[in-house]
Order: sequence, then structure tokens, then C-alpha cells
Amino acid sequence: MSVEFAREGPIAVITLNRPEKLNAMTPEMYAEITRRLGEIDTDEGIWVGIITGAGTRAFSAGADLATVHRPEVGPGVRWEPLRQDRFDMGLQVSKPLIAAIEGYCLAGGLELALVCDIRVAGEGARFGCPEVRWNVLHGYGALALPRLIGLSRALYLLLTGEFVDAQEALRLGLVQEVVPQGEALARARALAERICRNGPLAVRMTKELALRSFEVPLADGLRLYNEFRRLLHMSEDQAEGTRAFRERREPRFQGR
Repeated sequence: MSVEFAREGPIAVITLNRPEKLNAMTPEMYAEITRRLGEIDTDEGIWVGIITGAGTRAFSAGADLATVHRPEVGPGVRWEPLRQDRFDMGLQVSKPLIAAIEGYCLAGGLELALVCDIRVAGEGARFGCPEVRWNVLHGYGALALPRLIGLSRALYLLLTGEFVDAQEALRLGLVQEVVPQGEALARARALAERICRNGPLAVRMTKELALRSFEVPLADGLRLYNEFRRLLHMSEDQAEGTRAFRERREPRFQGR
């Protein structure tokens, strides 16, 4: 399969498996990735998701232009309202997502990495938004990048189509860690395991608060925080966390 899905305890791994094409994504791959992200979001047994690409040449070079951006002209073209039916069209996942990036992370591949909350890159990784070279829009990325790295830095990447290496991506804040080439997935797994030792309800609520911070005034964010805090106070996991703290041991959370 061009998209593989594996469960490792509470960790799920999505692997783009088309290395001979630099893991370029077909329409079917976009649909499958989105479906698996939805599974991560709704399956209570999954606490963290990892996205990676097969091999070390590419996380993903983006959409397969021969199949994704075919011209559409004629009477069949019609307007349709936006729906969250694809990862680069507004789909949000409540669980933490980590991108393990080796090699090229370009165009739609970069957008897939931007859907993730944490990005770990191997030393040989390269990042870019080359869509303008082909008169194509880097749509989701054009909206997400300025929030992540600032407007001018984002426009440099978006308007030139130039690539940057892993160390420059780290400097820009595009990735959070750079590791030796070939070790990105191992490091992503280690981070996922670390997150899984934390209270899963608190982790998901914390992500939700952080995401909403871009959209709501502080006063409304605090109201949301107080509601989350009330719900956590009634959870079994908070009782377990308090007991573990008193007993000086690692808590055993159940996600309840």
C-alpha cells in the first residue's frame, strides 16, 4: 500500500510508502492519510500519532502533479463549500501529532508536516514551497506558515520557492529538533512515548487550548480553560495523578 498504518500500543504511525516517487501523494493517498488521521482522532486507544515517509530520500515531495493538479475546465466545474474532508483543508486532530522528516519535505509534503504539532528532522532534510514555480498555490501552508515562523520568513519561502536545509528550518522555527540522518523516526517515537507518560486528557485539552489561542480573546480562552479544568477535576486520571504525586511514583493513566 502507498499509505501504511501501524499501531504500537497507544502510538499510531502513518507511513507514506512510495519511495520510488519521493513519497509524492496521489488523490488516493490524500484520502487515506485523512482517513487515518480521523481514526487517530476518534480511537480512544490512540494517544499520539506519528507521520513519516518510507526511506531517507523524502518525507514527501508533495502532491503528484500528474494526478492531483490536472486542469479542470468546461461545464463540469462548479463551486462547492469548504468541508474538512482532507488534512490540508481544515481537518483537525485532537491527539498530538509528530512528523518524522527525512529528505525532501516539499509542497503538500510540507503542508502535511505543518498539520503536525512537533516536527523532527534528519540532518539531510530539505524544506520548501515550490508550488509557485508551477502556477499552483501552497494553500494550507500559506495560511499556517506565517503563524509558525512569522510573515516575512514565510513569504520568503512562499514567494521564492527556494529550499532550506534542516539547520535553517530549525533556526526559523519550522522544526523543533534536528537529529542525525536516519534517526528522525526513532526520535519521534521517543517523544511520543514521553507524551504517552503524561495524562492523555490533559494533553488533548492543552492542545485544544493552544489551538484556540489563535482564534479567541484571552477572556474567552480562560473561560474554556476553566471548563476543561472542571472536567479534569472529575476524571479518574486526575485522582490517579494526585495519588501518584503523593506516593512519589509514575502515574498509571487510563484516559478516563
